[in-house]
Amino acid sequence: MKLDDITTLIRLRTPWEAADLGFAMVQNNWRGIFPAWTLLLFSLSLIIWLLMPSDYTGYIPILLWWLKPVYDRILLHIYSRQMFSQPLSTADIFSALPGLIWNTGLLGALTWRRFSASRGFNLPIWQLEQLRGTPRKERQNLLHLQAHSYAVWLTVACLHLEYTVIFSLYALILFFDPTERVWDYLVSAFVENLDVEVQYWGSLIYVVLYTLTVWLIEPFYMAASFSLYLNRRTQLEAWDIELTFRSLGDRLRGLTQHAFGIALAVMLALSALPPAPVFASEQAEQEYLAGEALPAEDSAEQIKAIMQLDEFSQVRTVKRWMPKEKDEDKTDKNLFELSESVQVLFASAMKGMLWIAVVVLLVLAFVYRRQILAMLKPLQRKAAKQPPPDILFGMDIRPESLPDDIATACRRLWDTGQQRDALSLLYRAALMRLTRHDHIQVQDSHTEGDILQLARPHLAGQRIAWLTAVTRAWQEIAYAHRIPPNERIYPLFDDWLNFGATQATVEAQA
Repeated sequence: MKLDDITTLIRLRTPWEAADLGFAMVQNNWRGIFPAWTLLLFSLSLIIWLLMPSDYTGYIPILLWWLKPVYDRILLHIYSRQMFSQPLSTADIFSALPGLIWNTGLLGALTWRRFSASRGFNLPIWQLEQLRGTPRKERQNLLHLQAHSYAVWLTVACLHLEYTVIFSLYALILFFDPTERVWDYLVSAFVENLDVEVQYWGSLIYVVLYTLTVWLIEPFYMAASFSLYLNRRTQLEAWDIELTFRSLGDRLRGLTQHAFGIALAVMLALSALPPAPVFASEQAEQEYLAGEALPAEDSAEQIKAIMQLDEFSQVRTVKRWMPKEKDEDKTDKNLFELSESVQVLFASAMKGMLWIAVVVLLVLAFVYRRQILAMLKPLQRKAAKQPPPDILFGMDIRPESLPDDIATACRRLWDTGQQRDALSLLYRAALMRLTRHDHIQVQDSHTEGDILQLARPHLAGQRIAWLTAVTRAWQEIAYAHRIPPNERIYPLFDDWLNFGATQATVEAQA
């Protein structure tokens, strides 16, 4: 690292000025930052989306948030080279990825150091200074003395800025969404009742919006943290003074060479001229000090005359509050100190009460979340729920098409060799209960797996286990043409009464 190659004006700044310098660095050098940054972030997000099972796509933004230390190392690698006049191409950045992953303490950053609020400020110690163990700890403690709180508040500010951006993007989509599907997806986070298709598109929108938010905010956060780090090193190592002396030395070397040539020419010219006479009066005027000290009276007059000059006669009026009685006794002083202590105690008590009020409000908001969501719901009325279907998968699921004793009828069909008809009747009865009594919105386009996903939030543990077993048995005999063994099927017939009972009845029996 050569200070002579630095591309930024190095001077001692306040911490927030240093953060502003990082923001300006991103704005001025965005062409060298965002192409590679965009390719890396969106490629990683796409790979995670393709590899993540469909049931867990809602957790992809959490995984993207957890991997921020990886992004920070890439961004710091770009900034550290740009700061010292070493711009990188996209190929150079990709080729540096193995070293950034293995030699920068990434394992610790993704585990026990992940929740560090000053991770961006600490990263240059790992990545640029390559310090480990006790030297790293001592170096970090030294850098933290006057900059740690600012690094923490920078992290908090950027985190809230991310929330603001993603909420704004969601509000924009809600404003232009005529189907209200996005609103349904947001509500599902609290009520857990969502159509499979809506869940898929909602998860996709969530991932895209969060990726855009990280893509926009993280470069500014890392640049501001790096600038805070450089400013702290300027304080400790006097980079600004060193650079100033180097610049001054270069200027003096140039001036010395130029002045030497001029002096030589002047000396040659003066040597050719006759010497000029010097008079005593002129020599006396050129002297700065008198030969004898003046008497005290004359000195006082000269001092008085000098003080009458404009340079020494400027008057400035300063106003400030002063107590009427300057002689304060000890009792009044003790009372004043006591009042200050009471003020601090009162302020601390009020602060604690405010935090307790915030916690109570958050708890109440969670308890009454359904009522709050109902009040926040858009004014447009939703379309009326469609009546439950009569035919699904070519099977009649109307209640009047089913026998009164489902379990006995299924067992009779199974024992007479009509295994497919027995499981078909049992599955039809299950679909009838889901659509008529549990009020699950099942459509013709749904598959057996989709129906299981829709029913999972509405059914208790025993009921969803029974429905899963029946669905698997029906798929096995309907599509694979394999007859399940009797020991698997007879318990399903026997447990139909528990599944067909209402939820209140099941809880009462339990």
